[in-house]
Amino acid sequence: MAKYQIFTDSSCDLSTEIRKAHNLEYFYFGLVVDGVEYRADLDWVDYAPDQFYGWLEQGKKIKTTQVSMQEVIDRVTPYFEKGIDIIYIGCSSALTGSMNLFELAKRQLLEQYPERKMIGVDSLTASVTLGMLVLDAKKKQDEGFSIEQLEKWVLDNRLLYNQFATVDTLTYLRASGRIKGLAAFLGNIMSVKPIFISDRKGNNYTINKVKGTKASLNELFEGVKNAYVEGETKEIYIGHGRAFDRAEMLKKRVEEELKIPAHILWIGPIVGTTCGPGVLGIFCRGKEVTRFEGEPKVNNQ
Repeated sequence: MAKYQIFTDSSCDLSTEIRKAHNLEYFYFGLVVDGVEYRADLDWVDYAPDQFYGWLEQGKKIKTTQVSMQEVIDRVTPYFEKGIDIIYIGCSSALTGSMNLFELAKRQLLEQYPERKMIGVDSLTASVTLGMLVLDAKKKQDEGFSIEQLEKWVLDNRLLYNQFATVDTLTYLRASGRIKGLAAFLGNIMSVKPIFISDRKGNNYTINKVKGTKASLNELFEGVKNAYVEGETKEIYIGHGRAFDRAEMLKKRVEEELKIPAHILWIGPIVGTTCGPGVLGIFCRGKEVTRFEGEPKVNNQ
């Protein structure tokens, strides 16, 4: 069986330690801060997390750019030259055009390396749920799955990864335009925290609104409590953008009430730009995601 390398991208929010421990590569999104270009780097080489979230609070103009064709070509070529195939498990195509650019780069690369394989799989999610999917995919690779078997496994399992998230302010979500249902839920109400998920079509979708930190933490906990599968969900992740105290509160409740280990990660620069300082999310593998933007509301759901 041919060797292959798993790639993801900057939206996965996996720490340096986790990625190195599992030999995971990722394609870089871009970040433009007041006209200065940076890589959306999960190793935080050019800027620290506190510095990045400080930029947002200071009102610096920050834009994100998707994975480029040249980035894919430059990163994949060394693997192809060593006879190693590539599978890319990427950010939801509802949120970025990176998968399309990957496919364009693939056409070019396979003309030069026709004997190699290069597969892209839309995860239908982003942030730590993407990271968790990639980590579980790596386990399957280690168990001996071929690249084709792994592609099928990802397609069959990608909707089992649940996320529930909230933010401190609506400013960044409104600016990004990447949260479905936000206007309908919130209008111009102040001091309201949206609760949003990654839906089964790959959109970030607002499902509820609450007032206050305590209520938002409870909604996040109840979301994962309803989504996890007792005896099957082995761990839970919590991601934050400079909201460590609240992340710790959520971790404590998860471990005390659900008896499942919880791990805290920084939300990286791509998701952080969209959601802003104070973003907080909880993530687990569990029940299949069934909600989607535009679905009929039943029983006040």
